[in-house]
Amino acid sequence: MLPEMRQAVQLFASDLERARADLDVLRQAAQGDSALRVVAEEYDQAVARHEEILRENQKLLRRFEDDLPDYRTMHRTLGATLSEQQAARNRYRSLLKAVRYPSVTQRMTPGTDSARRALPDTLPPARDETYTEGRYYVAPVFYERLQSATGEMTMRQALAERRQRQSQQGRLQRGAPGGERQGLLGTSGSAASDTANGAAPAP
Repeated sequence: MLPEMRQAVQLFASDLERARADLDVLRQAAQGDSALRVVAEEYDQAVARHEEILRENQKLLRRFEDDLPDYRTMHRTLGATLSEQQAARNRYRSLLKAVRYPSVTQRMTPGTDSARRALPDTLPPARDETYTEGRYYVAPVFYERLQSATGEMTMRQALAERRQRQSQQGRLQRGAPGGERQGLLGTSGSAASDTANGAAPAP
């Protein structure tokens, strides 16, 4: 299981490089969108926690390479490592959802403790993320499901989707009669609800 441990740490290190790049992009976008400043603060904290976890993982890996533990200890440690890494990835995914959906961030006041606390907690992980994380805790035998953030939505893609939603909402609200505008608001609410349930946005 040492090779699996080594692979997990390497993937997590790669994820950190991408997270740092995404944070830079988000900070730039937040300069022109005050609602995104709260997300940027949370993302900064998520990256800091990612760095801390990675340092701990690397230290543990070096120790195991010098003195390989028994199978049970290695099995338990690898399972805990994968679970902790997956929790960090889930946090990034939740923050990306907040970026994608203006209806989530527009109700937040930048710089308030309540907004920072509410942001990650109001966006539960998608069903498949919960299932995967549960499998890491219960049955670490699924090591082949080691995942990196590579291939998932980037921050630039999330911001592009956000701008598209803002543009569409603005056009429809300006041009729709009262009754249709009410229908639009209902649709927007449904989208936010779908996000909270882990559903993908409509194309």
